[in-house]
Order: sequence, then C-alpha cells, then structure tokens
Amino acid sequence: MYILTRSSLFWIFLGGLCYYLALPPVNFAPLALTVPIFWGIVIRRPHLAGTPRLKLKRQAYFAALLFWLASVWWVACPYPALTTLGLFALAAFLSFFWVLFFVSARVAVHRFRIPLFLAMPFCWVGTEYIRFHILGGFSFCALEHAFYLHPECIQLASVGGNMLVGGMVFWGGALITSGFFQRKTKAMLCCFVAAILVLGLPPLLGYHLIEAKQKYGENAGEQITRKNVVALQGNRQIYIDNDIESAAETFGQFVRLTYKTVDGLKNDGKPLPDLIVFPETVCHVPILRFEGSVKPADIGLTESDVTDWERQFREFAQKIETPILLGLSTYTFKNNPEKPIRLNSALLVQPQVGDEPSKMYRYDKMHLVMFGEYVPFTVYLPDDFFLKTVCPEAEHGTKPIAIPIGQGRGKMVEASINICFESSVSHLIRKQILTLRREGHDPRVLINLSNDGWFRNSHQMEQHMATHVFRAVENGMDYITATNGGFSAIIDPYGRIQKMGERGAAETVSDTIYLKSDTPHSLTIYQKYGDWYALPLAVGVLFLVGIAFWEKKRNRNR
Repeated sequence: MYILTRSSLFWIFLGGLCYYLALPPVNFAPLALTVPIFWGIVIRRPHLAGTPRLKLKRQAYFAALLFWLASVWWVACPYPALTTLGLFALAAFLSFFWVLFFVSARVAVHRFRIPLFLAMPFCWVGTEYIRFHILGGFSFCALEHAFYLHPECIQLASVGGNMLVGGMVFWGGALITSGFFQRKTKAMLCCFVAAILVLGLPPLLGYHLIEAKQKYGENAGEQITRKNVVALQGNRQIYIDNDIESAAETFGQFVRLTYKTVDGLKNDGKPLPDLIVFPETVCHVPILRFEGSVKPADIGLTESDVTDWERQFREFAQKIETPILLGLSTYTFKNNPEKPIRLNSALLVQPQVGDEPSKMYRYDKMHLVMFGEYVPFTVYLPDDFFLKTVCPEAEHGTKPIAIPIGQGRGKMVEASINICFESSVSHLIRKQILTLRREGHDPRVLINLSNDGWFRNSHQMEQHMATHVFRAVENGMDYITATNGGFSAIIDPYGRIQKMGERGAAETVSDTIYLKSDTPHSLTIYQKYGDWYALPLAVGVLFLVGIAFWEKKRNRNR
C-alpha cells in the first residue's frame, strides 16, 4: 500500500475517479472537493517514486482518457459506426488539457516557487478557459457542474461565470493539501481555516442571497409581471436515417401535447399560456426561402407551395390562441437548386389579434456542433466524402433575436433564444444578451430549444441540464428549456429548477415566471465583465507549459 500511495498514477487516477463520481449520473457532489486534494499531492511532491516527467505526462493523459471515455460515451450514440470514432477523437483531444494543467501547475510550484494554493486554481481556471474556447469550445463535465442541484453553492457564477466556481473548489482543495505538507502546526491550522472559509463562505452567502432576493420579489406587489409558459418534452429517439413518416410522427407527439394542454386549461376555466415552446428540429415542415437565381419551379414547387408552411403555422397558432415557438429547419435557395443552405432555426408564431396580422420571429443557431452540423475544412473535401454525406450540414446564424412573450396579454417582456448545445457556451449567451441590449431590447428570459433524442436517455441529459442551470445564474434570468429525448425544465434566476419533466416521459412542463416590470433588467457582474480574468491565466498556463518544453529541449541538447 505504501508503494501504491507513492505512485503518481494512483493519486491522478483517484482524483479522476472522484471527478467522475461527482458528476452525473452518480452526482455525489462532495467528491468534487477531493479532486484538487488528490491532484495537489502529485503537483506538490518533487518526486513520486522516482517518476520522470515524461512518465507523469503519460499517466495524466491515460487517466484523463479513461475519464472522458466514461463521461461522454454518449457521443457514440447517434451513429455508432461513425460517431464512435468521434468519441475517441474527442476524448483524445480533451485529455491533453489534463496534461496541460499538471505540467503548468508543477512548473509554477517547482520552477517559480508559487505556493500550491495559488498555482492550482490559477492553472485550472486558465486550462478550462482554453478548453471552453478552442475549436468552438467544449464545456461539458466541468467540475463545478457537480453542484448544479445545489444552487446556493454556485451563486459566484453571477460574478465570474462557472469557471470561478470551479476555481474556488480548486483553491479550497489546494489549501487543504498545503496544510498536510506544513511542518508547523500553526501554518497547518491557517491552511485548514482558510480552506473552510473558501469552501464554506460562498454557499452560506449564496443561501442568504437567494432568500433575500426572494423576499424582495414577494413584496414587490404590482411591480411584478407574471407570464405563464409551457415547455413541451418528448421521448422520441432520433436517428440519422429517419424518414418523413417518422419525422411527422415526432411532430405529431408535440401537437397532441399542445392540444391536450390547451383543452385542459379551457375546460378548467384557466388562462391560456403566454408561450408554448417546442423542442429543437421536431417540426418536419421546413421554412423555404428563395434569394438567388433559383425559382420555386426549379425544384418542382409552385408559389403557393413555398408559402404553405406559413399558412399552416398561422392556422395552428390561431386555433390554440397561443403563441408557439417551433424548432425547425430553414432552407434557403440561392444559386444551386440541389444544394440549399440549411439553418437550424427557432420560429415564433403569434395568433392574430384583432385586425393586426400575426407576426413571426426567427432565430438561426449561431454556434454549430462539429460533425453534427458541420464538418471542419469541408470546402477541401469532395462532395461524396462519407462525412459530408452523413452529416446534415448547416450554416451559422448571424445574429441573436429578442422575441416577445405575452404580447397583447398585459405587459410584454422579451426573451433571448439559444438552441441545443449553445447553452454550454457561456460567452456566447452573454454576448447575445449584450448585443440585444445595444439594439434597444431588454431580454428578461432565456429560452433554449434542444433535441437530445440522439443520445438514448444517457446521462447526457443531466450534463446538459447542468449547463442550463449555470446560464440562468450567470445572467440572473429565468431559463426555459424544451427538449426532446431529455429534460424540459423551468429554472429561476438563482439556478433552482422549479419544474422538470420525468426521464423518458412525453409531457408538458408548465409554470409561472415572475419578472420585475418597473425597471430594466439589471446586468449581473458576469454580464458586465465576462470571464476576462481567466484570459491572462490561460496565457500564463501556455507560458508555463512553454517553459517546461524549453527546459526539456535544453536538457536534451546537454
């Protein structure tokens, strides 16, 4: 046992195991606090059973590879023959970030004599910043996501985003590890007391902050605007080779849920919802647009066929007397009738009120999923390349959009839309909100449309839900997500999940959101300043890794 505990692989693997168990599906959050403790032992000790540097990097990479394969195995679900390769490629890529962390932290501690309790959180936040941004970013399975069901623990996200929460966990864990290595009792106690304050004070303050804001909201009286919203949840599995009949049946499930909800409210004499949200791409009727030389006749359509989708949607909204937010595709024909441009869209359709025609608002997804919606360097690949034939490529949207909620039913409020994994990109959501505010809008609610039916009811559902919770806290806004094959939910601005669907169920998730109507939405500190503090830390991590490689090269030359 003594020899085992002297091995760096033992402590790296133990930390990785606790990391995995802290996240969904196990979700035993306290284990997240042990990860920096175990990894701090590896970083703090000058030598571990004579482990050379190269071997330490390999051990960190091996442990990381096991962690990522176990955590994101659901990537292989959509098309196992192809996406299994994507799973191994993604896991292999993400594993480099663990190596980046260990190398930079050890150089900081042993080369520059930076205290462990400073080096570890700085290097972790810097490494995570790089992971969240490079190649579009991948922020699933962040350590702080272990606390998504404990909103009092994550209120710091409104100050510095989710990376600040993870940095505090590493700070506290590094203080505990530093305490174990202290020779003097007084220094040891100081480290442990500091760790208690770092790990215990934010949840305590977060709890009282939530309580204080809730009491203030309850006493606001007439200054509060109430909006009833419904998020539809489906349980249809999605496959790449789905035919039109299967797509129509998927949409039919949500149409039936809509009628059931509206008819139930009418029979009970209750007011109709201010908005019904459908999941992403579940509507099989596309939007057709012609902007170039291609004409409807070139693809066998008449002018009435082109606008038929608009008529169907207006009639649907008029029949249920409720605005609907649909997830569907937009096809734009320009110069090639066989290659339209596809956009992953969300379309708001309002029923007609009086003599005014109903209005429509469309948002096109801005942040696409690699190998799911686009193939890198596709312009250099032949048209018959298997990745291009399997992947239904899409184009990037160009701008955010603010949609009205409850227009014509009391005071109107605005919402900002995001689709699918855009919820995992915190800087994108923040940028969209700031852009809308500069344009004169005042978004108060975040709405997400997702389709997790690709992932076969795996723990991807909980991992995705964690991203929704953090976006709500970071931006201080109510958050609505409608999902097929996952969880639909309504989350308050403090990250508390007010309503959430059952796993694998087809149902409606409805609730009332309460919004202050007397003043514009107040920006959180994160919305004002973002995660600017993490950028210099990321540069510092790259500098430390560069020092490590430079020293290695110099030693080889010697």
